[in-house]
Amino acid sequence: LLAICLVALGGVVLLIELGHPQRAWRALARPLTSWISRGMIFVTLFIIAGLLSLAPAFESFAWLPWMSQSPVGNILLVIAGVCAFFVTLYPGFILSASPSIPLWNSPILPLLFVSHSALGASGVVLLISPVASLGQSLESIGFLTALLIVANFVMIAIYLLTLKGSGLAAREAVRLLNRGALGLTLQIGVGLVGMLLPLVVVLWVPSAAVLAGVFILVGAILFRYCVLK
Repeated sequence: LLAICLVALGGVVLLIELGHPQRAWRALARPLTSWISRGMIFVTLFIIAGLLSLAPAFESFAWLPWMSQSPVGNILLVIAGVCAFFVTLYPGFILSASPSIPLWNSPILPLLFVSHSALGASGVVLLISPVASLGQSLESIGFLTALLIVANFVMIAIYLLTLKGSGLAAREAVRLLNRGALGLTLQIGVGLVGMLLPLVVVLWVPSAAVLAGVFILVGAILFRYCVLK
């Protein structure tokens, strides 16, 4: 339910950013050629399938003829899960289809967006852990979070090193990400706050899981800011 609300909120923000929101439906018209069209379809299907799979859990919709573990309920969950994966993937493909911006035009970027989305998701789970009754599973989530932090750090390093060996515009983008205000944002905001500090917390101070969740989400937002900026 939290995921559905967050994705819906993201959709609302996108509509607000459009110059002509009433024309947004046109973005659905080219799913065969446009990742924006595919993204809108994935977001819509995720929200619909997710709501339908959750509906019987609420008293007002208990009359629906499927339960969470029924065949229909499982199919809805699978549809929602597949769409959720593509919701994390499509922004990277939208950016990587921009040949005029070498920092974005990289096959690594969609994978990096997915892995960083998974890290952000672990941050959300850690953040709500005091009210989510995770019990013994919190230790496993902490271990998975540590693996995701290390994996994302390695992928970001490979991403930047690969671009550094590319053309002039790509090298300039990497230089901007390593100098000045953007350099501080990437190194301190993403590297220190978003990765190193939560890694220390989940491995050695698991009782402060909420703090690790906050750090991870701050780093996730700043990572996207750096890439877009």
